[in-house]
Amino acid sequence: MITVAPMLVCAFWMAMLALDVKEHGDRAAHRALLLWAAAATLLYMGHCVFFNRDTLLLPLFDTLYVVCNLAVFPLYLRYLVRLTEGRVSRSTNLLVAVPPVAFGVVVGALYLLMTPLETAHFIEAYLYRNSFDSLAGLVWWMAVVHHAGKVLFAVGVVVTLWVGTRKVRRYNRLVDSLYADTDNRRLRGVTTILVLMVATCIVSFTANAIGRHYFAGRLWLLAIPFVMFSMLLFALGYCGYRQQFSFEDVELGTDGPEAAPEAESMGQWLAQVRGVMSDEQLYLLPDLKVDDVARRLGTNRRYVQQAMNEELGMTFSEYVNRLRVDYAERVLQQEPGITVEELGQRAGYATKSTFYRNFARFKGYRPKAAER
Repeated sequence: MITVAPMLVCAFWMAMLALDVKEHGDRAAHRALLLWAAAATLLYMGHCVFFNRDTLLLPLFDTLYVVCNLAVFPLYLRYLVRLTEGRVSRSTNLLVAVPPVAFGVVVGALYLLMTPLETAHFIEAYLYRNSFDSLAGLVWWMAVVHHAGKVLFAVGVVVTLWVGTRKVRRYNRLVDSLYADTDNRRLRGVTTILVLMVATCIVSFTANAIGRHYFAGRLWLLAIPFVMFSMLLFALGYCGYRQQFSFEDVELGTDGPEAAPEAESMGQWLAQVRGVMSDEQLYLLPDLKVDDVARRLGTNRRYVQQAMNEELGMTFSEYVNRLRVDYAERVLQQEPGITVEELGQRAGYATKSTFYRNFARFKGYRPKAAER
């Protein structure tokens, strides 16, 4: 059972994502995530065949394993690119597809060229004992290709972690700079996603370095990485499945007027922003956007964003939410009997949980007086 657990997890998310894509289309890059889930399912199917020592099926599934092992992390990175940038360049698609396919073609061709005795010798000597001793001819070359695949896999893990974390953080900074309310727009649980990516990369890197052969005769020991992979894969699939907002949904709009009337410095621009926010209490508007403030000032949103970043060191989201919780604190002092729901709504929040979270974040305590 332990050998099929990761495969079943991946197959579950593949089915769920396929149904979601059929019903809702490619929202939040779910097609790209579906492709990753399919590759991961085939990868762990190959693991099942290997650890159950089905030598008749092993040549076919080892070929698929080589392809999917080299594709699974790049495909997840491709999903993150699609999610956070809206499109995947042709060069990125080629970098994701060419190495796995090339290695798969070479491995498949070598299996076809080797005799049954050579195939059996390769499986027993290299796949199950990781030994180059007594390998020669096509069998030796097959072992070299597999070894090169392990090195390339390790490179893919590092690149996915480095590039993926940067893209997730950059996307969330973009959302924070455009919207006051970011709960349904940011990558949900960004910290969780990054931690899961790091954990998955570490476990994969370690398992790759140790090699499958080490676990072949120790199925009890196999439970450790397989349980970890099952949990990590389920969490990654869950985070991606719940995500409904992506770069394609971001309202970039137009930059507006290029001129900066009546303001010669960022300090003056900030004063204008503070003035309109205070006088008209724009921060109390639900789902306020930076474009709303820029239009009210008759200016370019970049001036608003730049003024906040340079003068206050804040994003638009942080600035607005600080104003909201300050307002809520004043109302709470004046009306101690007000309910949390009403207080949150008056402060511009759509949900009680969002109000609680922001109030605690900026004030350091929860509005307990309003819970009565």
